[in-house]
Amino acid sequence: MMDWLIGLATSASFWTSLNAFFGAVLGASFYVLVKTQPYLANRSYDPKFNASYISRFFTGVIGGLILAIAFGPFISGKLGTELGQSLSPGVIGLLGGFSARAVELILQRLVEVLLAAVRGDGSDDAKARLDAVATARDDAVRKALDAVIDAHLSGAPPARVKALLDAVRDELGKPAKF
Repeated sequence: MMDWLIGLATSASFWTSLNAFFGAVLGASFYVLVKTQPYLANRSYDPKFNASYISRFFTGVIGGLILAIAFGPFISGKLGTELGQSLSPGVIGLLGGFSARAVELILQRLVEVLLAAVRGDGSDDAKARLDAVATARDDAVRKALDAVIDAHLSGAPPARVKALLDAVRDELGKPAKF
């Protein structure tokens, strides 16, 4: 059996992936043990939550693998390439396995960035809406001022002109609605 294992010629990526996998398993196991330890210590553990802990274990393993394999080179590259500055795939997998929520947030942020790259950031739509609101408001103010001028030129009573001027002031005081 050992001869077969020694003679096994595998690539470095296999051992790297295996290292990341076992790191993720350790991290996920550690998380589940840390979360269940208080319940076990005071003898209040409820087996109905087993499915939740098993689910969290598998989520942690997958999160650790994603972090170690997909983002590991990026993380190690940012830290440096010297021996004391880089993290092995196993350590990165352990971190991802322990903190599956952090991996979820990283992936969610990447999805948001990709969607913004495809859709755009929405600034063009916002600017178009703002321009439309400004144009509509300018038209309303212009019509109100025209009514004031027409009333004044036609000899309308001062109370009517004042009411029309108040309408202009009210139109200018309205908050813009998008």
